[in-house]
Amino acid sequence: MLADVVKQKEEQQQREYQEMLEKYNKPVKRNTIIYFSYFHIIGGIETWIYNLAKRYEFSIVYDRAEDNQIKRLESIGVETIKNVGQKIECDTLLFCISGDGGIKAKKKLLFIHGIYKSKDEIKKIPEYDEIYAVSQVAANSFYNVFGIMPKVLYNHIDIEEKEKPLIIGVFSRLSKEKGGHRVKYLADKLIENNKPFLMLIFTDLPFEYDDERVLFMKPTLDSMGWMNICDYICQLSDEEAGSLTIQEALKMGKPLIITKLPILEEFGINKNNSKILEFDMSNLDIDDLWNIPKVNWHEPVSKEWEDIMKKKLFREKYNEVTEDKKIKVEKFKEEPKKTTKKKVGK
Repeated sequence: MLADVVKQKEEQQQREYQEMLEKYNKPVKRNTIIYFSYFHIIGGIETWIYNLAKRYEFSIVYDRAEDNQIKRLESIGVETIKNVGQKIECDTLLFCISGDGGIKAKKKLLFIHGIYKSKDEIKKIPEYDEIYAVSQVAANSFYNVFGIMPKVLYNHIDIEEKEKPLIIGVFSRLSKEKGGHRVKYLADKLIENNKPFLMLIFTDLPFEYDDERVLFMKPTLDSMGWMNICDYICQLSDEEAGSLTIQEALKMGKPLIITKLPILEEFGINKNNSKILEFDMSNLDIDDLWNIPKVNWHEPVSKEWEDIMKKKLFREKYNEVTEDKKIKVEKFKEEPKKTTKKKVGK
């Protein structure tokens, strides 16, 4: 049984290999080609090529590539060709210092994307008709090492409008009554809907979630500093008597993602400054989270504190002393110091 499974797998791999050869191992002739040996998951040259592809017509030839890079190029209509040793020709070839991939071209343009300090950094400069660098600094470095001055051709910069990642702060023990299961559900739904987010969880209880977008932090006394970078503060408890976290957040102008607690009305928490969820999370609207409320909130004030507590007078006394010194200084400036003439004896 196992031998049959192994044999079927080997036959499937052989079929896939033959299909790849039939697809790629054919002569290729194009007008303009950009060759890059390896498209990494992220990188400056990869972005340079992607931005060019938004403006100009060309094909891509590569040896190896991360799938996401190829999918991204193909999504904007770029033809991608895996280099498996087939005959490839073009009128114009753009390539980098790593080589031209054996592509035959009428005109070869070499692009310099780095800073060079030693000839040891390049085994051999590929043959080219014209050479360009992405900045004058890069061109100068190449000239200083190899005695060749490239022309400068600056990169195109294209900024795409993308959905802003939400930063959600959780400042809670996340025990059962504090709604730890609801926080996990919220993270699940954000991931399920393929939404960009970062959840910062400050907790001192064991709370596990296996995703790089959910970060666990040690409790901090500087919670307000961290709140300041968040789009929402999340409090999904079963009950709260008078949570300071939610009041601090609102006073800082940060909206809440909060369960339908009995204290909401008393503390002025409503749909205008928060996303209020049922305890079963049934009304969670993931897309609506990106409609971030603008908070205009006034904290409740109890004047009775003045009756039961003594004011801390240090600040008032400090201000009095400071003001008194200021008056004396100003008075000294207005009234010049009197001088007395000494009598000179005969």
